[in-house]
Amino acid sequence: MWLKAQPTELQWFLDAATTYWEKHLPPQDHAETIVVEAFHQDIRVTLRNLVFANAIRRIRPAHLVVLTGVEEDWRRTLWSGFDVALVERISRAFGASDVIDVYDLLEQRRKDPNAGPTVAGRRLPVAAPLDEQTLTAYADATYCRLAKVPRLPADHATRPDYRRRRDLGAGLSALYETLFRTGTVAALVTSHVDYDQWGLSVESARRARVPVIHTQQTGCLKAYGLFPEHDSGTGTFRAELTRQIGQVFEERLWPRRDDLRSAAELIAWRAKVNLGRPSWWRGGVTAAVDLSNPAERDRLRSHVAARFGFDPAKPVIAVFNHAVSDALGTNKELFPSLADWFADTAAYAARRTDAQWLFLDHPSQALYDSTGFFASVAQEHKRHRHIAFHPSAKLSKNALWSLVDLGVTVRGSVSNELPAYGIPVIQAGHSEWSSCGVSTVVEDAGDYWRTLDESIAAAHRGELTVTEEQVRRARLWLWLYRSGSDLVTPLVPQWDVWPATHLLKSMGAAFRHIESDADPLYPAVERMWHNREPMLTRTDLAAPPAGPSFAAAPPGRATAVGPTATIGSPPSAAGTDPALPTGAR
Repeated sequence: MWLKAQPTELQWFLDAATTYWEKHLPPQDHAETIVVEAFHQDIRVTLRNLVFANAIRRIRPAHLVVLTGVEEDWRRTLWSGFDVALVERISRAFGASDVIDVYDLLEQRRKDPNAGPTVAGRRLPVAAPLDEQTLTAYADATYCRLAKVPRLPADHATRPDYRRRRDLGAGLSALYETLFRTGTVAALVTSHVDYDQWGLSVESARRARVPVIHTQQTGCLKAYGLFPEHDSGTGTFRAELTRQIGQVFEERLWPRRDDLRSAAELIAWRAKVNLGRPSWWRGGVTAAVDLSNPAERDRLRSHVAARFGFDPAKPVIAVFNHAVSDALGTNKELFPSLADWFADTAAYAARRTDAQWLFLDHPSQALYDSTGFFASVAQEHKRHRHIAFHPSAKLSKNALWSLVDLGVTVRGSVSNELPAYGIPVIQAGHSEWSSCGVSTVVEDAGDYWRTLDESIAAAHRGELTVTEEQVRRARLWLWLYRSGSDLVTPLVPQWDVWPATHLLKSMGAAFRHIESDADPLYPAVERMWHNREPMLTRTDLAAPPAGPSFAAAPPGRATAVGPTATIGSPPSAAGTDPALPTGAR
């Protein structure tokens, strides 16, 4: 477990948490339960789940049931230090009635097929697992992730490790169906919605019409929610979320764009200089960008182009490789696999000598690929002088932004970040922000190739740009992601509060010394829960704001913005220190 705290510090935290929740939760004399997963090795993930679940329990009293455990493949690949006993101690401190080691229970079921979970003192009869198609889809995705392979091996169906994965999925599904078919589960709180140990519980919860809360591993407390009233049942959890987030963005945020503009510009400036949470794909000293306008970009472009043997006068297209084994099939995807998209795009690029191509790997490639996939594609195309393959972590954002005229990706964060600074992006798949009008989201493989053709032609005509509206939408999304939907509460320290001793000290102090009557956590969760909203927000986005009206500005002409869209330091408010950006005082 990533919790190497001193034993006395840990016990001090557990005592503080136990006392706090004993005083802040209603009695457990009721039948309902809230199911929380604790499968992730990082303790910060589990703490977010537990805090959110307890916030729900304040408005909907329920027993807390925690699912945990570690399976051999997960331990070997990622969770080398997972400690089930420690998870149970923490869960009990947060008021859990039952802590179920699901893999221990599956082992019991191998000996006794009738062995079922005990919840709130009641032994539950074992249900049947979900359908074969669903089980196969999760087995395939989980196998690829744990083996760190971009595609299933040709002989996977006969491989013992795959058959074992398939059997584990069936056992997990039967357990989840047992829990959610009781009709007494009020919510599922989970940090992930992919792979068998997480995703199959989400499938069972959705089919049982149970709300699913999906917490995030960033910021303070971020969470998405899928409520049965708004679940069409026609797509995956992520596909449903994409649609609902787009609706919120269009109906509640975009009409307020003028009033939120200064806040959005501040967030865009902070993201540009790497303050706050950086993009997941680029952290550290190479994340900051000094470029503020197209003139500065042009001065650097020739220098960077020369490094790759490119002509600065010709268009450069950057293709961002996603983690090739990551959560396959969990949203709308245009190609059979992420590897197929990348390899097919490289083959297309080989034929398109009228553009220059920069293929970048994922900065955490080694965690997702054991096959050398990126290197193999690079080797296949090494003879093509107009194509370069490069490690993304060795290219600064200054260099990247000066060089790239068009970004191409599947679902990575570059598809919302690059447009915020005037660089257009084609997205060959869906992500959570794909319905917000930020990037060019294509709908099928044919549309993808046509859009690439049109973009290259537009680049040669000097017309490859994003519109001013896309830039504003992208910056408004950055505000929503990094600010509007990131709840700041003392009960959940910011993600970067680490190592473990610092984390526990901060949370323990909140439990002991900060009064809960004004904690923003509880009204925010209550608002999300009662309004059945798809995301946790700091303020009520549906309520009319105080002060000037948030009426939509009249539609204007779509103004083209060339890379890199100008962005300097936000103006300082009157009467404040001009050396500090607005909101940073």
